Parts: sequence; C-alpha cells; structure tokens
Amino acid sequence: MRYIKKITDKQKQDLEKIHKDSKSYQERNRCQCILLSNQGYQVQKLASIFQVSQLSIYKWFDRFEKTGVVGLKNQKGKGRKPILTTSNATHVEVVENSIEKEKQQLKLAKREIEAKLGTAMSEMTLKRFLKKLTADGNVSVNG
Repeated sequence: MRYIKKITDKQKQDLEKIHKDSKSYQERNRCQCILLSNQGYQVQKLASIFQVSQLSIYKWFDRFEKTGVVGLKNQKGKGRKPILTTSNATHVEVVENSIEKEKQQLKLAKREIEAKLGTAMSEMTLKRFLKKLTADGNVSVNG
C-alpha cells in the first residue's frame, strides 16, 4: 500500500487552506486526499471517497511528491476553449456588426455570425458573449 507519509507543517497548512478556500472542487478534493492519505487511508478507500479511479489517486500522489502543493492545483489551458472571446478583435467586430444589423432578432444575428466565423454556437453562447461585452464596456447592445 502506498501513502503520503512525509508532509511538512507548511505543506499541511497549505493543503488545509486550499481544501478550505479553493473555488475549485477538484483542488479541494486533491488536497483532502493527500491529508487523508497522511492519516493512513488506503488508496482503495480514497478512490471510493472521491469517486475516482485508483490510478487518479496515484497520479495525485505523484504530482504532490514531485512538485508539492502546487502540483495539486488545476493547470492553465485545461478544459474546453471558448467559442467566442472578448480578446479576439475579429469576434468582437463580427458580433457587433451582426447585432447592429439584427437588433431584434438574435437568431438571424447568430446565423450571420456563424457564417462569418465558420463556427457553430448556441444562442446561450452568444448571449453570454454579449453579456461579457457589455460588462467590459466594449459595446452598447440592448439584448
């Protein structure tokens, strides 16, 4: 059986802080897993508690042993990339122009945006993007 046996006081404090304060449930789970392993919980039991495979638990252990608490944090660039981003000037321009033409009909504007960008999207994606644009102060759109 494999356990995380050696944890410094600083690491323990950091693990407890992340477990308590992190917005990411994955990070909270990983930290709690390391703490429980340090208390003697077996990998099989940890996998059951966190509803992941034993291989995942071993990977968490490896990351913690290699890089410490930092290894348990979510890495940048993981997950699905956004269809539209406010930092992409082309996206902003195409959406602004299409919405300006079709102020009252979001479906028509969406079709035009999809055609110009060559990307399919839902109406909710477009609404969230418009909300971000208006929140950033980039565009004045009445939605």
